[in-house]
Amino acid sequence: MLPLYNGSTTEWSESMDQGESIELSGIRTHNLKNFSIKFPLGKVSVVTGMSGSGKSSLVFDTLYGEAYRRYVESLSSYARQYLKQMSKPDLDGVENLPPAIAVKQARSGLNQRSTVGTMTELTDVLRILFGHLSKVYCCGQELVKATGPYMAQDAMSHFSGQKLLFLAPLDAWGKLKAADLKPQLEAQGFTRCFVDGEVKKISDVKATDLKRSMIVVDRLTATEDNASRMIEASELTLRLGRGKGVVRGDKLERAYNKQLACPSCGTVYVDPSPTLFNHNHPQGACEKCQGFGRMPIKDRAKITPDLEGSVSTESVSPWNFGEHKVYYRIAKKSAKTRGIDVTKPFKNFTATEWKWLYEGDGGEFDGVNGYFAYLDTKRYKAHYRIHAARFTTYVLCDECHGFRLNQKARACQIDGENFVDVVKYSIAELQGWFQTLAEKKDARGAAVEEATTEGSLRLSYLIKMGLGYLSLHRSARTLSGGEVQRINMARSLGSALTGTLFCLDEPSVGLHARDSRNLLGVILELRDQGNTIVIVEHEKTIIRGAEYLVEIGPGAGHRGGNLVYSGDPKQYKFEEKEWPKGRPLSAKEKYLVLKNVTTHNLKNLDAKILVGGLNVVCGVSGSGKTSLIRHTLYPLLALALGQDLDDEASEGDEKTGILGPADVVKTISSVHFVSQESIGRSTRSTIATYLGFYDDIRKLLSTTPSAKALGLTPGFFSFNVPGGRCETCKGLGYVVEDLSFLGEMPVTCSTCRGMQFNDDALAITYRNRNLHDILQLTIDEAREFFFETPKLSKALDQIIGMGLGYVRLGQNTSSFSGGEAQRLKLLRLLLDAVDRKPCCLIFDEPSTGLSDRDVQQLLLQLLRLRDAGHTVIVVEHHLGLISAADWLLEVGPEAAAAGGTMVYQGPAAGILTAKDSRTAPFLE
Repeated sequence: MLPLYNGSTTEWSESMDQGESIELSGIRTHNLKNFSIKFPLGKVSVVTGMSGSGKSSLVFDTLYGEAYRRYVESLSSYARQYLKQMSKPDLDGVENLPPAIAVKQARSGLNQRSTVGTMTELTDVLRILFGHLSKVYCCGQELVKATGPYMAQDAMSHFSGQKLLFLAPLDAWGKLKAADLKPQLEAQGFTRCFVDGEVKKISDVKATDLKRSMIVVDRLTATEDNASRMIEASELTLRLGRGKGVVRGDKLERAYNKQLACPSCGTVYVDPSPTLFNHNHPQGACEKCQGFGRMPIKDRAKITPDLEGSVSTESVSPWNFGEHKVYYRIAKKSAKTRGIDVTKPFKNFTATEWKWLYEGDGGEFDGVNGYFAYLDTKRYKAHYRIHAARFTTYVLCDECHGFRLNQKARACQIDGENFVDVVKYSIAELQGWFQTLAEKKDARGAAVEEATTEGSLRLSYLIKMGLGYLSLHRSARTLSGGEVQRINMARSLGSALTGTLFCLDEPSVGLHARDSRNLLGVILELRDQGNTIVIVEHEKTIIRGAEYLVEIGPGAGHRGGNLVYSGDPKQYKFEEKEWPKGRPLSAKEKYLVLKNVTTHNLKNLDAKILVGGLNVVCGVSGSGKTSLIRHTLYPLLALALGQDLDDEASEGDEKTGILGPADVVKTISSVHFVSQESIGRSTRSTIATYLGFYDDIRKLLSTTPSAKALGLTPGFFSFNVPGGRCETCKGLGYVVEDLSFLGEMPVTCSTCRGMQFNDDALAITYRNRNLHDILQLTIDEAREFFFETPKLSKALDQIIGMGLGYVRLGQNTSSFSGGEAQRLKLLRLLLDAVDRKPCCLIFDEPSTGLSDRDVQQLLLQLLRLRDAGHTVIVVEHHLGLISAADWLLEVGPEAAAAGGTMVYQGPAAGILTAKDSRTAPFLE
């Protein structure tokens, strides 16, 4: 490691004159240790260092935090109440600070309604365009709201020179009695009607027949001389027909309506508006699926998973819930009266017997469907709702076919294409559609012109990010981490701002090494627009492409926070790491085999997973890695093991493929998936509470003689309930003061002096330390302190092995960096998995936010799991982890339609000879 930088030896820093750089002095935010630094304006700067060293504290909590605070303080106190408040960074001063935008890692927040279009806000652009430009079509014809002039002009164009009848239907007069209708019409001067294909006098028509007739308003010839009379006749016809009218020529007739109503089927439409094309709005959402695009159905495979079972063996899974086994008694009673054998295995059931099981007998036994109907009446109780959801699967809505909009929205077209047609386009194809639209300079308003320009700009950035293959209607939950990251980047970078400071949080996360080069090109283009870019990054391609480099370190937590290097990236000496290679494979190895996988873009793909090995799945972003592992292998294996899926990982379309062989599947006890979603960051959550060993600490305190004498239980030492906590601050250690014009500000609690507990709790000590003292220990210190407690020692050893020994036991998880939070998630699973029977552990890009040194520590933990007999599967781009794989799979060769095939599978060393590999060139 390089010696600490004292700020006086770097020519780069000295050459930046005042006014040409952002100057920060005396920075003490979080663990930063009172140093000063300059960032050149109009350049690309990278901040690197170990996870937890203080990079985010410098770039986001200090640099961006101060810019944001200044912006908020420039607003009125009324406006400030609606904006997120950020605490003032701890530093002496900042000069030459431009307005700032922060682009952070954001995998969370993708709900079931999120699509690529909503993430990029391009659907908002399309809604404006369709709201202003679209026309309604039904039954093969354009629908137009009729006016007198329009009706006259249309009649002239279709019936020129013909004798016309202007007829007013009496449909809207339905509330008037037939006997009263004739006098009213005659009083208004109307004497003839059209009924049964001919013109008759009203006086000669029966009152009952009159209501189904049309009143003859005028008879004339369609000539230019009669143009004004035709307009008058049209207006009178529409008025008499209460918005409806008919013009009849020599042989044909045309219907008109003041509403957007189809003359063929009678469907009434609304005027196109942006909300009509919003699947999150009742006006536009599909009535059947409520805009979700998918419908929940009960999954027979989950309800009766064991086809060897029967009613007598109680093999109907949902009925095995609390006291609900009473359904078996009712079912057996019904079966006896209907002559159904309850010992008969489900696999031998006839269609009639299945119908009985699901629909019941029409009497007391209402079947499985009736049972779920009962659960639905109890939806207000969470445990009933969760129980019902376990047996639910989702299929495409057969009304909107997954496109979420109702029929009235789908009836609107621009140049022959409706909203669904357009969102089905790939982003590259959509750019062509926008260009075609922009070339038509007809009478379109400024809003449309602005929307077209904005849409084209956003599309161009998405294409530059290599996302031209995505379509706007694709669900956000089916995207890979790299795709989500690039979308977030494109959305922010495509803003066309100048003179702005962009703070980017590891933009290369989730990207293949090749994609990182493309990303660097976009960042440099953003710089050329007159912006300043400051990036927190570990990826060497981005670091080497920067113009200024800062390293914070040398370690993490209290061991970091120093300025280690500041200057030209070309002069920076990278640490070269030696990565272990995969273990040699024998002929006796066992493999999980996936066959005929067609999920999303996968093309009838076959794959093998080494049981008891470290499997790494790589490939360019969007190639199909997530589709293969998260949306196929994980749910199929969970189903085979009779295990529930995590909600966040089970999203996606119908699962495809076949998993086997059965004897190998049975060697795996369970499957677990660790996604990229962020951890919950409660103000009360600490590493001790998150990993579950705070309960053990409380139990130790409750077993001390003084605690026993007072009758104190472990619950007394909780942050969350009254007892030992400070009631002034509710166990937080601080109170939030509303300073009105200055906003809210956290202030150390004056009662407990920031110690979180009351005097009674703090009087209880274990080995001469009270609870506050214990929570102030680092993990390393706690390991020595709890050396006599095997369970705690074991957990703390795992945390130290993951490189988090510097973290304090009571440190709030909201203060963790992205890399620290990612490792915390992994630890939660590792602590449970080490002593389990062999299971399958799936990790989605666990190296997110980690430096090479951190990744090496992570790799040691993964190898430890492998050596314990677990099957480890890692979806990853990090070249070190890829080279360390026992079994390597590359999906590709490209993204989307150009990917989805197995480029290579086998030992990691063999990929160097794979012809179409996009990873091999970076491993050589």
